[in-house]
Amino acid sequence: MGNNDNMEFQDFNDFKPADSLFMSDAIKNILSKEQSDVEEFKENFDDQILMSNYPEDELTSIVVGYVQAAGDVNQVNLCSYRAKNGVGIDGWGFNSDDDSTIIDLFLTIYLDPEKGKKISAAEIDRHFNWLQRFYDQSISGSIFTKIENESEIKDVKSDLNQIAQLIYTTTGINRIRLFILTNAIAPYDYDRASIELENGTSCEFYVWDAKRIMQQDNIISGRTPIVVDFEGDYNCTLPCIKMPDVSENVTCYLSIIPGIVLSQVYHKYHQQLLEMNVRTFLQFKGASNKGIRDTLIGHQATAKEKAKGIVDTAPEPDMFFAYNNGISATASEVKLNEEGNAITKIKSWQIVNGGQTTAAISAVMKMKDVDVSRLAQVYVAMKISVVKNADNIPTIVPKISKFANTQSAIKKSDIDINTPFLIDIEQLSREEWVMNSNGTPVSKWFFERTRGQYLDKAKRSSSTKIENEFYAEYPKEQMFDKTFLSKFMMAWDQNPALVCKGGENNYAFFHEKMIKNKIRFDKSKFHRTIAKAILFKAIDAYYGKDGIALPGYKSNMVAYTMSVISYQSGKSINLDAVWDEQCVISSSLYNDMTLSIYSVYAKLIKGIDLITYKVKETYTDETGKKRNRYITKHIPQEDINKLRLTSLYKILEYVKCISQFIYSHLINVNEGENINEWTKKTLCWDALKTKICQEGDKYNFPKELCSTNGDVDEEITEGQQKVISLAALIPAETWFSINKWSKDNIGKLSPKEQAFTGQLGFNAKAKRALTYKQSRWALEIKEKAEDLGWIENK
Repeated sequence: MGNNDNMEFQDFNDFKPADSLFMSDAIKNILSKEQSDVEEFKENFDDQILMSNYPEDELTSIVVGYVQAAGDVNQVNLCSYRAKNGVGIDGWGFNSDDDSTIIDLFLTIYLDPEKGKKISAAEIDRHFNWLQRFYDQSISGSIFTKIENESEIKDVKSDLNQIAQLIYTTTGINRIRLFILTNAIAPYDYDRASIELENGTSCEFYVWDAKRIMQQDNIISGRTPIVVDFEGDYNCTLPCIKMPDVSENVTCYLSIIPGIVLSQVYHKYHQQLLEMNVRTFLQFKGASNKGIRDTLIGHQATAKEKAKGIVDTAPEPDMFFAYNNGISATASEVKLNEEGNAITKIKSWQIVNGGQTTAAISAVMKMKDVDVSRLAQVYVAMKISVVKNADNIPTIVPKISKFANTQSAIKKSDIDINTPFLIDIEQLSREEWVMNSNGTPVSKWFFERTRGQYLDKAKRSSSTKIENEFYAEYPKEQMFDKTFLSKFMMAWDQNPALVCKGGENNYAFFHEKMIKNKIRFDKSKFHRTIAKAILFKAIDAYYGKDGIALPGYKSNMVAYTMSVISYQSGKSINLDAVWDEQCVISSSLYNDMTLSIYSVYAKLIKGIDLITYKVKETYTDETGKKRNRYITKHIPQEDINKLRLTSLYKILEYVKCISQFIYSHLINVNEGENINEWTKKTLCWDALKTKICQEGDKYNFPKELCSTNGDVDEEITEGQQKVISLAALIPAETWFSINKWSKDNIGKLSPKEQAFTGQLGFNAKAKRALTYKQSRWALEIKEKAEDLGWIENK
């Protein structure tokens, strides 16, 4: 994080809601309680942040999680940058489809709890200006020189260049959303209106302070149900018909809601409104909802579309009610007007079917140049099921959601989250315990099959004690989602170029591959998958600030390094040992230590022997009030010795040995060539493998870290093993001979086959194992060479 030492925080008058002379006692009491609640939440929140060695980074990570849970943004890339002339950023997101392009930029303001609780409006404005300058300098291109020249920038060049390049090269950016994230308390009435930039881009401002975080925490925890007052907040009621009361479990209503009101409610509550819906319905793009879009605002067909026979469509907002199936919702309570024919208020409102309709209408309403007044003709049919007994909500609402959604057409997102291998991983992550060296269960890994699942599970607890128990069972550093799964799996599968192309592209390829190969997961395969996650996380930590603080392109390096150790070991690393050795430290240290175990490994490999961490201690001050302070402890030498004996430590020693070789390959590009783009090419990976082979035995992977079991993502049959064994018998000299012959006889082998024979020679010399596919191809090339005239020297 950047240095915020120059910021001035103080208790100032503009935080006060209003002049006390014009405030009733009742309102004073409400606001006083609200202020007290926020301060109490902030104190507990700060305690959690202060446990980290890097509280600013921890703050960013946690609040981004809340923002994502609110449905405001999807994927966020974290990177911290501060320039001396008032430019800063701590994270970014990019979303683009046929209808709109949105850039999200995040900046964190961390307030040391010892220096105060509140932040002024002027301070927030100043940091919004930092974000705007980053955007402006990216648009102009001046940011690139500054990023390159700022010597203090570590670990973030690649991510900064990526978002700067996206801003610089993307035409027609519709919206930029600027987010300030802070643990301070902002003025209650702070509001910065959206503006339109010179190029027509809408610029919006959002503040996530302690109060906003608390509100989101309460919603996720179920302590603050969604209550929509249509009459008071939206100046309307919803015409309805109450159905005959035929069930002891639910009361049903048929209603009509204006599209504009539905859009406004969704804009306010976002994901909370769709908690019981299929979670992947929450991020809709216009391309997936062309029918809805065309009905609402029409569509001018592009030349490409016209070539396919697609014609222009005129808007028909008045026909939306007739064309659309409507939405299904649940609630805990519905209030009617005096006549009993219209809904005035809904409590605990959940849209369980129709998330696509809701999100699509909202997206259209926000589009540039849309005449919202014409959309006043849009009405949506709605069925509401009121669950009579609150205790039955967890049982009945999911069933309504499930059955309502199965009546709709099958969508790609349904297939995606319900893929058998994803269900396997989720189920196993809820069952398989990590054991310590005494064989005692200590924790589990949590696979988030649907976005926001982890936070939901944690916050649905009825008490802080139960929430803490959840985090003890599923530590935060042991949570992983589908995107992360695809990253380390594809890197292990030696596809680092694809990993560097980004989360969505990589995941789509990964998912398709897993389906095509009909991969399923059992206990053993799950353990080895987690072992790969551990390797990926440990490599990332070593390249981070706790390790060597790699000067840029860290994410690229992590992907390529993971692929290198997979390649150099022939995928035969003893993954079972990596799984088994997750918790070799003493139980007392495991329960006490607040430092990530990957940070500990990174420090050890870097050469730091005395490793410290902070723990919270509660004491009573002179006024009798309980307060917290943080004391520093060090990891005992006995536990350090245990970590040094693990397979993971020894693998990281190999990473240390080869890291500079990999880094030099990635950054030494031709003049004018972009490093990020270079790492996205398979040529980059192929060239790196060739260079490693040319080094001979220098970077051989330690055999003692390998196992005959190796990687079992693809089961090896007896016949396949025979092919592998035959290929392994061919000596290096044979492959070098074929390689030379092919160069002397141009056209006999393809360039790809010729290059492969060279790699096979170096592989055989280093005694690296081949996969079944590599072995089969090797035998085919040898046979082809023999048929075309190559003669082996005996």
